[in-house]
Amino acid sequence: MTVEERWHDLLWSAVPHRVISSSRTELVTYVPTGTIATRASNRGLPGTEHLSRDERKLRSLRTRQARVVEVPEAPDKLFICRPDRWSRVNLGWDPSTGQFRGWYINFERPTAVTPSGTATMDLVVDIWVNPDRSWHWKDREDFLEPLNDHTLDPEIRDRVEAETVEVLRELAASSGPFAEHWIDFRPDPDWPTPILPPSHAWCGSSWSLDAGPRRTSSSDQPGTGSSQHEQSASR
Repeated sequence: MTVEERWHDLLWSAVPHRVISSSRTELVTYVPTGTIATRASNRGLPGTEHLSRDERKLRSLRTRQARVVEVPEAPDKLFICRPDRWSRVNLGWDPSTGQFRGWYINFERPTAVTPSGTATMDLVVDIWVNPDRSWHWKDREDFLEPLNDHTLDPEIRDRVEAETVEVLRELAASSGPFAEHWIDFRPDPDWPTPILPPSHAWCGSSWSLDAGPRRTSSSDQPGTGSSQHEQSASR
């Protein structure tokens, strides 16, 4: 299946996932290291040369000026999505050692069903949870800025605050996506790497943005440590 992000009716990212389980209340999917996704990026466009990644992300959302780039996903990730919720939780493992890296709480719009999978949109704020269950905010200031200038609908603040209460309650109780049994997940080594359909691949028919690089530059490659798990919707 393909998980899309859409911003003002524009395709903004597309990631192929392997479905592990699916029910009315929960969708569990897997994305191994090296899976090729496509994303909107303004890297290399005029005026972005001295901006940080987060600054470029906000600019691209405001201006909708971006190009389609290919991005290799990392690390190995298991995604747990509840369709009525304002977050998706994923677990990450080091692809070389299999070591559990932690949980990533990505706040996003509730998912909608599409012909090829699901669609949502990242809300520019996330929480990183370490294996010992300590946690910290990511992008908190970057979230407040687009709320204040109405790039994001101001009502989203209340949605995210309510969702934060729910996911931290689950974290404290080791329930839902934070239940211990998810940490023991291991993929079948014979599973092939998911591939995007032609419509969502680089320069496919679902894209209205211009084509950019076929691969990210080395500076955009995921590193080691917790940053390995921190993939954003816009680069």
